[in-house]
Amino acid sequence: MIWPRFGPYHLARLGGAHAHPGVEVVGLEVASRDATYEWNQETGTTPWAWEVALPGRVYDEVPPQEIEAAVMDALDRIAPEAVAAMTYSTPESWAAIRWARRNRRVAVMMSETRAVDAPRVGWREAVKGQIARGYDAAFVGGRPHRAYARTLGFADSAIATPYDVVDNDFFAAGADRARAHPEAARHLPGLDDDTPFFLASNRFIPRKNLDGLLAAYERYRQRTEGTPWRLLMLGDGDLRADLERQAGDGVVFCGFQQRDALPAYYGLASAFVHPAHMDQWGLVVNEAMAAGLPALVSTGTGCAPDLVREGETGWTFAPTDLDALAERLRQTAALSEAGRLAMGQAARKHIAAYSPEAWGAGLAAAVAAGQPRADRGLPLGARLALALLSRASRRVGAFHSIPD
Repeated sequence: MIWPRFGPYHLARLGGAHAHPGVEVVGLEVASRDATYEWNQETGTTPWAWEVALPGRVYDEVPPQEIEAAVMDALDRIAPEAVAAMTYSTPESWAAIRWARRNRRVAVMMSETRAVDAPRVGWREAVKGQIARGYDAAFVGGRPHRAYARTLGFADSAIATPYDVVDNDFFAAGADRARAHPEAARHLPGLDDDTPFFLASNRFIPRKNLDGLLAAYERYRQRTEGTPWRLLMLGDGDLRADLERQAGDGVVFCGFQQRDALPAYYGLASAFVHPAHMDQWGLVVNEAMAAGLPALVSTGTGCAPDLVREGETGWTFAPTDLDALAERLRQTAALSEAGRLAMGQAARKHIAAYSPEAWGAGLAAAVAAGQPRADRGLPLGARLALALLSRASRRVGAFHSIPD
């Protein structure tokens, strides 16, 4: 499995693949760091092999052609029976496709892309389809991602799920500990107050719709009789100063928190809200549900069709409908404690199907589905498309469709 760099999500998935019977796992990290995420650099021993193509390098600063060459060299050294890489628009994915076709091995496309994620232009979709034909199977998040993979030419029988998972046990156990011993978390920003709160966790970038959340939260406060719940916002980014100026009473900015602190926030929260205009999946929703929280999730979030059962695990709302979001906040806060806990338990039960173990089984299913197609060379269309993109690419991400 190849990713630009490893964070907590990737380690959980690699662990799930390692636990699957008959699977020997090698995780190939392209570089040691990246410019997007503030995760601590992961270290330590793992039960599966961990390779780094460009140790000590920052992924976003490496020329695409150098990434391609380094990944090809690493795959030559590892010589896997199957290779899985993210999408079709990164230099490591191009290397994975080329290597797999050259060596007649299974190539699996890992993807969380939906048709609605970006404007779809005919010629670009045609190029993507040509590149995707270099893969043998796809491993995707859920229903909308499966539908898009079909438009790229994958047969439904060659598409497996669930790609988007987190370490459910970590968040469930940590949240339960925080509920049992809340005093242990009172030193964390925002948790020194024991009044109920909504929790949001995001990078502070435009498509996360945090200004919309603040506006809806203010409407909720105005419409609430009695003491309104607070709103705790985890994360950081370029928009923080603007959001702090917009925020009114009851909003607490808690900053970016590393993974080990997150279960305490989930455990002491009363509900989780994710207002994104566009999120391909929204793994923070998985985390919140594993922790046993009702989830209020925008319809712009890719996980909503698969994870949110209306009135059972949470509710959805259109990201541009601030009145609807304000009403969802009011509706959730008005639940009895028993009703809220029941919704949280339903969320935890539902997300159990999206576990690292399920990830391992899904990946194995994708590899098995791709096996009959693996003994082939690189199709001419894919060869031409890859040559064009490789030569035209001057920086990592040049062909990504999803803006921040």
